Amino acid sequence: MNTVKTYAEKASCWINRSIKGDKVVWIIVFLLSMFSLAAVYSASSYRAMHSDVNKIVIFLDQLVFVLAGWAALLVCYFIHPKYYRKFSFLVYGISIVLLLLLFVDPLTARQNGAIRGLKLPGFTFQVFEVAKAAIIIYLARAMEIFEIKKFKDYLLKLLFPIALTCVLLLRGSFSSAVFTAMICLVILWINKINWRYLALTIAGGIAVLGICYGLYKLTENNEQPLFERFETAESRIDSFLHPADEEVAIKMTEEEKQAAIDAERQSENAKIAIHEGGIIGKGPGKSTQRYTLSMAFSDFIYAFIIEEYGSIVGIFVMFLYIWLFARCARLAAKCKTTFAGTTVFGLGLLTTFQALMHIYVNIRMIPITGHTLPLVSHGGTAFIIFSGIFGVILSVSKSIQEIDLSKVDPEPAITEKGGKNESDN
Repeated sequence: MNTVKTYAEKASCWINRSIKGDKVVWIIVFLLSMFSLAAVYSASSYRAMHSDVNKIVIFLDQLVFVLAGWAALLVCYFIHPKYYRKFSFLVYGISIVLLLLLFVDPLTARQNGAIRGLKLPGFTFQVFEVAKAAIIIYLARAMEIFEIKKFKDYLLKLLFPIALTCVLLLRGSFSSAVFTAMICLVILWINKINWRYLALTIAGGIAVLGICYGLYKLTENNEQPLFERFETAESRIDSFLHPADEEVAIKMTEEEKQAAIDAERQSENAKIAIHEGGIIGKGPGKSTQRYTLSMAFSDFIYAFIIEEYGSIVGIFVMFLYIWLFARCARLAAKCKTTFAGTTVFGLGLLTTFQALMHIYVNIRMIPITGHTLPLVSHGGTAFIIFSGIFGVILSVSKSIQEIDLSKVDPEPAITEKGGKNESDN
């Protein structure tokens, strides 16, 4: 026992020396990863039955993604924030190239008629998640180095890159485009961009959205209409605002009834799962909706968590994301540079808002969007990318701690430029 205790103490000392950064963020990442493994394994019954695979195979698949996610997190964690600053424009440029590749049909991965990303040997690369993070890092750097004194500067250096990203996102995801635009607008507002510019941005955004919708309507009868995701958005919004009641159902043909049932089945099953879960849930492995809710392991995993673990655990999971955002806001307030503060705040906002959007879809507060629950839903490159996002946040957090420690050190901190008393954060 003494030997085990000694090794445990040595391991604890090594962790304290090597792993720095906000401890709360580390704990949140760990808890979400554990929720992911437990929930995905139990929620994959439908997929296992229809794919003719064992649930253990799906669990091991998710375990690989979780481990890959932690590897990505650690890689991003050990990269100094100055390198994110240095290569921020390059990262943005790469994200634009990836979005443009979605227009090359042989490279495009589709599922149920929707673009899911780039088709690579053995897997699908989620371009949308890269683009969301890249535009935030671009804005952080642009607002740090550019003086935005005139509307022309704002238009060319901030608004045009945002618009380009959002319009390209419309190619595969209407909700991602709108969601990204909203995140960017909040970031601009937090950085005290002229309110008149922001008002013009909102008006211009509505106009651009209207133009894109007009192009869709003009080409909707073509084999491949422009901005085809408007069709899905229309259907989901109409279904959310005008659910078919009994009187409408009576007037429907059998084919129309079946189409309506298929469109609403996922959302209805999620409502049933939440209702049956109650306060304390049915218990691990006792879900019934996992056999009918085909996307229980991804788009509707929050509803599944409530069914098995209850509303108490569901509220706790939601609290973790809100807590994460609070920690990111606190870290951003400690940052000494616009880049570091905007990066941490923006990435925290991105993760938390996507989580809340997933939750609101599951509890039927907003139309279906198809967004997963970060670090909980079934893995893929999206899981790994969000893990990397946490790594960037922790990298900045670690750098802040190092600067705080340098204040009590007689030797002043050395920056990337070789000067003293300057900070990357």
